[in-house]
Amino acid sequence: MIGRGNPPRIWTLPKGHVEARESRQQTALREVREETGCWAEIVTSLSDISYWFYVGATKHRKSVTFFLMRYLSGDPSNHDHEVDEARWFDMAQARKTLKYVNEKRLVDMASEFLVANPGAFEDAVALPDIGQRQLS
Repeated sequence: MIGRGNPPRIWTLPKGHVEARESRQQTALREVREETGCWAEIVTSLSDISYWFYVGATKHRKSVTFFLMRYLSGDPSNHDHEVDEARWFDMAQARKTLKYVNEKRLVDMASEFLVANPGAFEDAVALPDIGQRQLS
C-alpha cells in the first residue's frame, strides 16, 4: 500500500492516470511499479471504482480499474516521489488501515478470490516476512 502525508499517513492502493496508447492493465502495472518500487503481474481484475474529487474549486471524476496482482520483484523503499511511504501489510491489517471504504471492499474481494482459487498463488515467489497473500 502507499502512504501519503505526515503521520498519521493516509494509506491507499496505488493508482494513476492512463497514458496515451496504454491499456488499463499496463497502467496498473506501471503505477504499482512507480508508486511501490515493486514489479508485479496481474492475477485477476477485481473491480472498477468511480469517484469525485476536488482540485481547488474544480470537481473531477476519476474511474479506476483495480487488479489483484502477484509480486515478482522489487523493494517498497524504491517508491517514487509521488508517495511518502510504500509498505507491505497483511490483508487484515490492510483492511483496517486503508482510508477509503471502496478500497477496503477490494481487500474483501481479493480475499474471496483467494479462498475460491487456492492455487492462484501456487507458483508465487516466497517472500520473507511478507507471505503470499498480502497487498502492496
